[in-house]
Parts: sequence; C-alpha cells; structure tokens
Amino acid sequence: MSKAKKNNLLYIMNPKCGWCTKANPVVDELTKDGYKITTLDITNPEDAKKANEAKAKHNAQCGTPLFLDVKTGNMVCGFREKDILAKWANGEEIPAPPPRPQQKPQQRMRKLAKLEYIWVDGDDEKSIRSKIRYVPLEFGDEENPLPFDAIMTQIPQWTFDGSSTSQSETSTSDLILKPVRFFGNPLSNRQQNSVSYIVLCEVFNGDDTPHESNSRAKLRETVDKLDESNDFWFGLEQEYVFMNASNGLVDGWPENGEPEPQGNYYCGNGANNISNDQRQTVDTHAQFCIQSGINLGGTNAEVMKSQWEYQIGPASAISAADQLWVSRYILNRLAEVRGMYVSYDPKPVDGDWNGSGCHINVSTKKTREEGGKENIVQLCELLEESHSKHIEIYGKGNELRLTGKHETASIDEFSWSDCDRGVSVRIPLTTVNNDYKGHIEDRRPSANVDPYEAFSVMIETLSVSELELVV
Repeated sequence: MSKAKKNNLLYIMNPKCGWCTKANPVVDELTKDGYKITTLDITNPEDAKKANEAKAKHNAQCGTPLFLDVKTGNMVCGFREKDILAKWANGEEIPAPPPRPQQKPQQRMRKLAKLEYIWVDGDDEKSIRSKIRYVPLEFGDEENPLPFDAIMTQIPQWTFDGSSTSQSETSTSDLILKPVRFFGNPLSNRQQNSVSYIVLCEVFNGDDTPHESNSRAKLRETVDKLDESNDFWFGLEQEYVFMNASNGLVDGWPENGEPEPQGNYYCGNGANNISNDQRQTVDTHAQFCIQSGINLGGTNAEVMKSQWEYQIGPASAISAADQLWVSRYILNRLAEVRGMYVSYDPKPVDGDWNGSGCHINVSTKKTREEGGKENIVQLCELLEESHSKHIEIYGKGNELRLTGKHETASIDEFSWSDCDRGVSVRIPLTTVNNDYKGHIEDRRPSANVDPYEAFSVMIETLSVSELELVV
C-alpha cells in the first residue's frame, strides 16, 4: 500500500510524557519520508476530544504515545523505533510487545531479634545481671533499609524482679529496664533471618524516676552540668583474675600451696606461665569486644599468675563507662564456656601477690592541647584535696590492695610522680616526654569499681572553673 493512500494515521501524545519526547523525532522522520501522520496533543482540548473519539471507536486501552490508524483500528501502543512504525504506517499489523515484567513489591524485612538485656545490680560489689527476650523487629527493605536508630527505637522497655538483685523489697519488686545503648552480640549463634543485640539498660522505679542504684543516671546529670568547653576523655585498664569454678581457687593454681612467686607471669608466655584456656579466652574476648563496637585497645598477662588486663578507650565519660560494663559481661560469659569465672576482687589472694585494679586514665582539653607541667600539677593537687572522697567511691575491699606494696600507694596517703607505679597518680612517660601534654593515670580504683560513680566524682573534682583547668 502506497504512502499517499494512508490519510488516517494519528499520533496521540502528551508533551509531558517522557516516551512521547523520545517518539517525536521518529514521527518527524516518518513525516519527512512522506507518511501523513496527524499529531494530537491531549493537553489541547480540541485535540483531546478527537483523540478520545478515535480511541473509543476502536476500544483503544492505551496511554501515550499511541499510534492509531483511524480507518482500520491498527495501532501501536507505546514507543517503537522507526522501522516498526514504518510498518504500522504501511498497514502492517504490529504484534503487541510482551508485557513488562512486574516489579515485585519490596517486602519489608522483619527479623526475630535475640535481645540480651543487661543492667548493673544493687549489690555492695556491683555486677552485671542479664535476661533474654525475643522480639520481631522491622528492618525496612533492601532498597531502603531502616537506619540503626530507627531499628533500636523498636526495642521495648522491660521489667525485672528487683528484690532478687538487691534493688527493692518483695512488695515493690517490679523495676523497669530502659534501653540506653545497644551493641552487636558476638555471643549469639545467629540463625538465618535472625539478629542479636546486647541491650544495656538503666534501672528505673515504677514511677519512671531513676532507681537509687542507677549510677549512670547520676553521671548523666554530672556531664549535663559541664560547659561545652569541658572535654574529659577517659581510658580504663581493667585487671582481673580467672577462677576455677569447680573448686573456687585461682584457675591454674595447685589445690595445695601456691605456684612459683611473681616474676615471670607479667607479659609472659609458655605453658609454665600461661594457661592456654585463659589465653584463648582473653583473645576471644578482645575479638568479640571489637566486633560489638567496644574500643578495646590491648590485652596482657599481669603480675600474678592467672591475672590479666585489657584496656578500654579513650572515650567520653558515659561511653567509656558503658563499654567497660559491657566488656565485663562479655568476659564473664566467655569464662563460663571453659568452666571459669572472673574475679574483680581487689585482693583475690593474700600474701605476696599483686591485687587487681582498674586504673583510670583521664585528660582534659587543656592537658591534651596545651600541656605544660603546671596544668598536670593542678590536676594532681585537686585529686589530693579530694582523696578521701574518691577512696569511698573507688571500690569495695580496696583497703586490702592499697597497702603501699605491690605497685600501689597507701590508701591513707595521696602521692603522685612521673613514671612511678608506687604512687596514687602516675604521670606516664608519654605525657612527660610530650612536654606534659596528655593524660594522667589514677592508680587507686580497684578492679570492681563502678566506672559511672568513679567518673562522676572525678569530673566533679576536676571541673573547677576558677582555676580554668578545663577551658
């Protein structure tokens, strides 16, 4: 059929249609080739009327672009290349293209989460308690996953029996666990389509006030009082001892008598100095802490046999304290696997053996950025003035450790010096050699110290605006 005889060809389009924009130059080329194609712009009322009449006549169920032979009803729906449209213009029926594959709607990811709620109890020597809850959580979809904060807001509060944790009487035993921070849970054997988190909680009363044992809330209040210029950084050196759960003795010690005296155990190696079970636990603990987001910087065997240390930080006060408590929980859980438990007792063994501390490294913005021995001296003098107040906070049973022996200062006296491990506060060599720019190490806190309480009293002591120490 000749081109001249085809006078009823319509191109129905919408200038706002992207496919029509692509089709326009193709139609122009066909017109130049001699095909008589009438363009109907549906945004024009008169053209829209003609287009609707033509579509109704042939029951054309198509949007734009639409190519329609008004006489025969032969049509092409949607954009096509020039060779296809030329066949249509010549009267050849064009088969409809295969339907576009329907995109499956994105399914929102919903996973069952194993949540290990942990909190600090009310015992005289505080420890971590835990309980587990399984909760389905929404994670968004593959293209639009929910941010971590949005996932965490779904984690509910919980309650527990405070009368069994030295935090309430039986008659008012229901206390509230409020999630405050979340860590990936490396302890969990994750199954398909499941996740797990360690959920650090604060303890609240039934009337939604912080429980008296909630030292984290007190630290929050202390930090909130600081000026913006106050910038305390903290690091912790946590010492501890592995104990044998079957006999209650120090793990690796003989049931009768004692091992060889101290000397070769510190940073030691070899089976005569180090237990493989303990080293494996220490290494796994470090890996698990790092996996969960804890800033664990190192580990080492300590002076007494079966005594170890790891370091946390530096970090802000609340963050460092949170990380220490969670790291203790992970260590306790790992020790379970090998039939051990962890002692944070400041003097786990009487006699000529080192005790266990939790030394606190602290710096202020001024000591980090300006340095100068005079600023370090001022910090030490302030700590000296508040020595008794700090000792009250620095751990139960600490008087058995702070004797002036075994790398400690006497609990009754405050002292400080460069590079000396027999004083209350040591000025590390790294600080001394950097023109006294850096941190100091408070060696008084015991291994069982509550870091929330310790940081609170330390910030209160060192935040003395009239001396302009932390500006």
